[in-house]
Amino acid sequence: MEYGFENYYEEDLKVNKINLEDKNKINILITHGSLNSSKMQEKQYNPISEKELEKIGFDYVALGHIHETNYIENKKIVYPSSTISLGFDEIGKHGMIVGNIEKNNLKIEFINLDERKFEEINLEISEINSQEELIEKINEIKIDENTWTKIILTGKRKFEINKNIVFNLIKNKNILKIKDETKLNYNLEEISKEQSLKGIFVKEMLELMENEEYTKDEIEKAILIGLDAF
Repeated sequence: MEYGFENYYEEDLKVNKINLEDKNKINILITHGSLNSSKMQEKQYNPISEKELEKIGFDYVALGHIHETNYIENKKIVYPSSTISLGFDEIGKHGMIVGNIEKNNLKIEFINLDERKFEEINLEISEINSQEELIEKINEIKIDENTWTKIILTGKRKFEINKNIVFNLIKNKNILKIKDETKLNYNLEEISKEQSLKGIFVKEMLELMENEEYTKDEIEKAILIGLDAF
């Protein structure tokens, strides 16, 4: 059995309303959908319940939509993944599922087809005190030669991060991207209440955030530079 989209998006293909005509036959479902997802978040991509699929009684379900495998040995409901990875939205191993399907006897295995893979590494920088130290920490990370890597910086930063400078000084060329998800290691609201030059500076900079001419990121970088100067 195969279900496809009639429109660019599908909110509900009614897959969970299927009644199998003959459960003694080998029943296979191939469809595009979001397994166990919130209908509010992914309603356009045919939300499907794993419990409902199991209740219907399919012998094997091959799903499309997510390009990452959820393969578990001999599990009946599988995202096979794409055969090769095309970017950081398709991390992990990629290949195909092969095997044999008999009634009440499913034997499948994952065959890796792509030696190269994309991976993300989270680097917590709360204990790092400078951009130079950050670069050293990144250069210490061990990365397989067939792995393209994105470094995600997390935690509370004590210094300004210039991603272009950091990226240019990284030795491992398998690191393709750096994403900064850190936050300032200061309570700016408390500092802005101080009766000092530092307090006045932070207060005026926070007021600039209301000016659409500047982004929050630009203001935070300026605050960091200013606080380092005090």
